[in-house]
Amino acid sequence: MDEAADSEVYACGFDQAVGGLPPGWRVDTTNPRAGQSAAVWARRADASAPSPRNVLQLEDAARHSGGTYNLCWTDDVQRDDVDLSVGVHAEGGVEDQGGGPAWRIAGADDYYLARWNPLEDNFRVYSVVDGRRVELDSADVEADPRAWHTIRVTHIGSRITCWFDGEQLLDVSNDAIRAAGGAGVWTKADATTRFDDFRVKAAPR
Repeated sequence: MDEAADSEVYACGFDQAVGGLPPGWRVDTTNPRAGQSAAVWARRADASAPSPRNVLQLEDAARHSGGTYNLCWTDDVQRDDVDLSVGVHAEGGVEDQGGGPAWRIAGADDYYLARWNPLEDNFRVYSVVDGRRVELDSADVEADPRAWHTIRVTHIGSRITCWFDGEQLLDVSNDAIRAAGGAGVWTKADATTRFDDFRVKAAPR
């Protein structure tokens, strides 16, 4: 399924067309500096993708750095309890690399995220409330930075469980954001990253 939604599953393989964002998606920036523009995201061809032909890529980080975060997301899916997954490929970045999914998104300053950073060899889950990021759990991960990897998250009630390439590594409870929200993908600072096979479904309690 590509760029489609129903009552149970939202799936986006980004394959409908090259250029621009998928229908219903938008770009936001958390903690932008004065005068900074938003990062540039677009669908691009990638024969190496888990499901060719196209991926969603952050291709220009607009000189973002520090605690500035790049968010591309949709509110076409509104979930509180979720089971979501996405393929991640770290393309570049000097200060930061990698990224991952975000969910329960209320806007640019309020959401959860799970991310892999190959520069730090770790995998972490965070809450972001009023633009302030709080680490909830962390695991060491040594993974090929040149390869595609899969991040999966379930968030049921207050319990968040995260897998990296099929291995459960993070498990934490947090209720900073309780309401249903949108879902999408996230990077930090100057990380330029590709994403594929974005999938969200309701997670029954």
